[in-house]
Amino acid sequence: MILVTGATGHLGNILVKQLAQLYPDEKLRVFLLPGERVDMFNGLTLELIFGDIRRSGDVRKAVNGARLVFHLAGLIDTAPRHPEIMSQVNVGGTRNIVEACLEYMVERLVYVSSVHALPDLPDNQLITEIKDFPVPDLLGPYAQSKSAATAVVYDGITRGLNAVIVFPAGVIGPFDYQQSQMGRMLRYLSTQGWIRLIMTFNGAYNFVDARDVVDGMIAAAQKGRSGEGYILSGHRVTMQEIIKLEREALNQRQPKIFFTFNWLVRLAARITHITCWLLHIKPIFTPYSIAVLESNSNISHDKATCELGYQPRPLLDTFRDSLAWMADSGQIRRRKPGSKPVRLHQQ
Repeated sequence: MILVTGATGHLGNILVKQLAQLYPDEKLRVFLLPGERVDMFNGLTLELIFGDIRRSGDVRKAVNGARLVFHLAGLIDTAPRHPEIMSQVNVGGTRNIVEACLEYMVERLVYVSSVHALPDLPDNQLITEIKDFPVPDLLGPYAQSKSAATAVVYDGITRGLNAVIVFPAGVIGPFDYQQSQMGRMLRYLSTQGWIRLIMTFNGAYNFVDARDVVDGMIAAAQKGRSGEGYILSGHRVTMQEIIKLEREALNQRQPKIFFTFNWLVRLAARITHITCWLLHIKPIFTPYSIAVLESNSNISHDKATCELGYQPRPLLDTFRDSLAWMADSGQIRRRKPGSKPVRLHQQ
């Protein structure tokens, strides 16, 4: 039996469907919060276990009988109002998973950490895998919680746990039912095709297709070396390139882009964050997300490529598939025919 936590998330729902195809004769169990929607799994035969990742008894019930566990459950929030809850879920929940896997002698745990758990090296130095966690002085509660949770897994490894850890970069792609931050940004950009002049800033990040991350997770389960971590990054793209990729994916005219000062963007993000907090609206850009876009995004997936056969697809394919899926699912309006595309040349 295979257990997946966080099954209804962006990565989780893709993983469950992939596992159902790869292991048709094996029971597939998903650990869910009470009341979570599971219509995305229509047509699949799943065992549903409901509970709270913060409760060891619930976790033990879910893990009992599993030979393979994929632990994806966690909170992702770039503007957390309750960082203590994030820590309870991301760190405490992972500790419960590790202890249950040790107790029931699970054959292998695949833990989904994040590149945010890794140190942000200065001067555009290449970021690669490390094993010394938690990393001090990380930016924001989310990064700190994922780094601390990774340390919990490595502690379990020292006690005999067979585990591998994957570190995805910024995840983007279709089947984003709950609309991640990147999904909401794509939805916003899709409404701006009429604008001919767009302001942006000098920021960039490493984005990867959710489907490629899932392929990397499964490869890590099958071929990864116990105790090792694998970065599942994609391609470094600037904010300017994101706008152009989105326009090409939608077959829209390319805009003229001008740059503003980064300090002005940071100020605007602070004001927006406060306004959204007062109005109880989830913002797209926050001071943390701007800081991430200004951070080092030179992130290597060479180890995963060498040992797991991991190979991320071109981002233009990801943008096209994402926007097509969003149109099919009613998240964005379909493009009206008749506009003339302006093609980009990808290296």
